[in-house]
Amino acid sequence: MTGPSGEQNNRTSPVRAGIGAATALKIKLKAMSWPARLGIGAAAAVVTVGIGLALVALLGRPTVSVSSGEALVQVNLGGVGTQVTALHVTSDGRPLTLAHESAGLVPITAMQQGQTAHVRVTAAPPSWLRWLLGSPVSTSATVRSPKAAPSAQVALAAHPTQVTLSFDHPVTVVDYRAGKGPVRVIRLSQPSTSAQVTVSAHQAGGSLQVAAAAWPWEHLSAASTVDWIKAPQNGMPVAAADPAPGSARAGLDSPITLTFDEPVAKVLGASRPRISPATPGTWTEPDADTLVFTPQGLGFGPGTPVSVSFDHPMTVVGGTSTGSVLLSASTSYHFAITQASVLRLQQILAQLHYLPLNFTPAPGVRSPTTLAGEVPTLGSPLRGRFSWRWQSTPYSLREQWQPGSPTVLVKGALMAFMSATENSYDGPAADGETVNQLADASWKALLSAAAANQADPYPYSYVYVSETLPETLNLWEDGSPVLTSLTNTGIPGEPTALGTYPIYVRYTVNTMSGTNPDGSTYDDIVYWINYFNGGDAVHAFPRGSYGFPQSLGCVELPYSAAETAFHHLAVGDLVTVAP
Repeated sequence: MTGPSGEQNNRTSPVRAGIGAATALKIKLKAMSWPARLGIGAAAAVVTVGIGLALVALLGRPTVSVSSGEALVQVNLGGVGTQVTALHVTSDGRPLTLAHESAGLVPITAMQQGQTAHVRVTAAPPSWLRWLLGSPVSTSATVRSPKAAPSAQVALAAHPTQVTLSFDHPVTVVDYRAGKGPVRVIRLSQPSTSAQVTVSAHQAGGSLQVAAAAWPWEHLSAASTVDWIKAPQNGMPVAAADPAPGSARAGLDSPITLTFDEPVAKVLGASRPRISPATPGTWTEPDADTLVFTPQGLGFGPGTPVSVSFDHPMTVVGGTSTGSVLLSASTSYHFAITQASVLRLQQILAQLHYLPLNFTPAPGVRSPTTLAGEVPTLGSPLRGRFSWRWQSTPYSLREQWQPGSPTVLVKGALMAFMSATENSYDGPAADGETVNQLADASWKALLSAAAANQADPYPYSYVYVSETLPETLNLWEDGSPVLTSLTNTGIPGEPTALGTYPIYVRYTVNTMSGTNPDGSTYDDIVYWINYFNGGDAVHAFPRGSYGFPQSLGCVELPYSAAETAFHHLAVGDLVTVAP
């Protein structure tokens, strides 16, 4: 069968058509000149280089940061070919010279522990790449050399001649001296929080003077005393206690640390020691042999005796101030919290206006505003200064002031605080108590008042009695005189005691009774009474005249003057009797 010849000639299969097209393209390429082909290759190369440069510009820009560790200064660089172009290190305003070591830069001259250094470093890419990677970059940082010291005052010797010391920061250098022996140096290959030192195999215990440094480029710390003890061979468990048995200077919120010669689980099982007085807190086990009680809230309180009791007897070890070792085989051990700092008491009492002075914290020092913030300050006074609230403060009152000293001025202020806040104040008992005793009884209320800034609701008054004839009484309130009156003091056989005393109890009316010098007795109703020293009081008493010794020890005033004085006075106000 045949069809028209023209139609037959114009038809071609798809395969053949593709082959034909490819052949035609090949013929055209073969026909292209070599310069044209070179241009296409160059264009491709330019595109490739451009992409590479873009990536380098994006990912290769210089970066720099500063850290501290094994070396004081470690400069960390990033980017393509980044190099340090400038490095400035100062400490206390002076340049600090550093040397290169494998870990980084260390000071050529040993630094003090805890010393800070200010670092500024600039880094840049190679000069021939700056057109692509940009300008140099800089950073600043403050670094500090670490501190390290023994973390326990007592160490147990688990081996006859080896004692393991513990530190509060990893150390590489330890100097120690056993008793009066030579100073020995231990250099650790790796930083560690413990180090073994050698002691005599012939001693049951002793003391070590220990100094350490985190890194060789630091000065050693000040030497600390660490007592050590060998575990007795009677099979009784041993606990190294901090605070030590019998000590009386533990902090308000100091943790109780017990380090046993065997695992806690073996010595105590699931039980825990009992602490008296009961105090909120938590028990933790930093390691298998150590048990720590951390008090919470207000802690134990200043001057508080604390006891720690166990279910079974054990030997409790503790260091003493002489470096000897105290051993006690018992079911309990005891220590006491340090007394409150008198200086901090003065600061708080001045803040609350119970003293005739102001306290101003030093620049940068902030007074606590919470009860929890106040607790640590009782043992650590704030930095600052005192100033008199009134320039007209009498000299005889100024004489009673001594920063950090428990003078009668502080006692009167504490009595005024306790009375004004109704904080278990017992007038007659308070008269015979010391400043520390009064502070121990009122410290919680005092800290609460300080945190809330609850000031004294009454003016500050002061009485000065002169026995120079004619005898007179002067009364100041907030630095200004409010009363001057003739007065009577004690006769030669019953003199009024000289000195300065705080008013400890007051009555609008009461009965005074006793024995006269001639042996007769008296039982008088007396008004407007302010007791300031035992049975001596400022009060009203009718006499024909005033201005010379007539009483049996009291300071007598006319009725109207006594009433005026009474309404200007309060518990804790001071009375000075001068010759």
